[in-house]
Amino acid sequence: MKKLSTLSAIVLYAGMNAQYCSPAFQYGADSNMITNVSFGTINNTSTAQTGAAQAYEDFTSKSTELQAGNTYPISVKGPSSTFPSDVVVFIDFNRNGNFDDAGESFYIGRLAAANPFNAFTINGSIAVPANTTAGATRMRVLKNTNIAAYSDPNAANSINTACDSGLRAGQTEDYTLNILATNLATSEVSKKTAGKIYPNPTSGSVTVKTEAGLEKYEVYNLTGQKLLEGTSSTISMESLTAGTYLIKIYSKDKNTVIEKVIKK
Repeated sequence: MKKLSTLSAIVLYAGMNAQYCSPAFQYGADSNMITNVSFGTINNTSTAQTGAAQAYEDFTSKSTELQAGNTYPISVKGPSSTFPSDVVVFIDFNRNGNFDDAGESFYIGRLAAANPFNAFTINGSIAVPANTTAGATRMRVLKNTNIAAYSDPNAANSINTACDSGLRAGQTEDYTLNILATNLATSEVSKKTAGKIYPNPTSGSVTVKTEAGLEKYEVYNLTGQKLLEGTSSTISMESLTAGTYLIKIYSKDKNTVIEKVIKK
């Protein structure tokens, strides 16, 4: 298995063990909760029952894999009882235990007033920087009511930081993102892992060969959605439409490599 540099090891350790702060709401989550988050393969529905919603919900056991350099759609649903609600997503791309760095926050939009069972959905997009290091990190979805937006549709976003202590009413949900890197250099993977996939392009099946032996494979589209997986060295892509795909190869020496394959 490859060795991490001292700096990489520190960053990885910090990201895995970071104690993330939590924002504070004056009135909690009732009637202003998040009821669904859809992002990558995450499609999480949570309670719409008043009295049952907590201001913070830990969904870090739910995760999705994303490809560095790609942009992904995200949708957030939730009620906003009297005042409209702002929604901001934060992602700790550099795994330093906070969401304060440039490029780590995304304003998704503003939800109109509605009761819990007639909640609206807003849609946005998130770009994963191409230089993001592969690995697991945290995503935070934060929703807060905006009093000023009740009379002014152009009012400023009411969420200043991922740990804002002056929020009015809403909810915070945390998730896990697994970033896949496409720019793995030959020196970054075991020579035994570096596999050969052929034919490429293909109109049907491809064959995977690695010196260490194949443990399993996973096939993704460019939006990060897993389409196929298995353990055979022959991968049938006949069911897939024409386009570019990513095949993640897990070798028996416990290393991984990602290869692009074109389906004709």
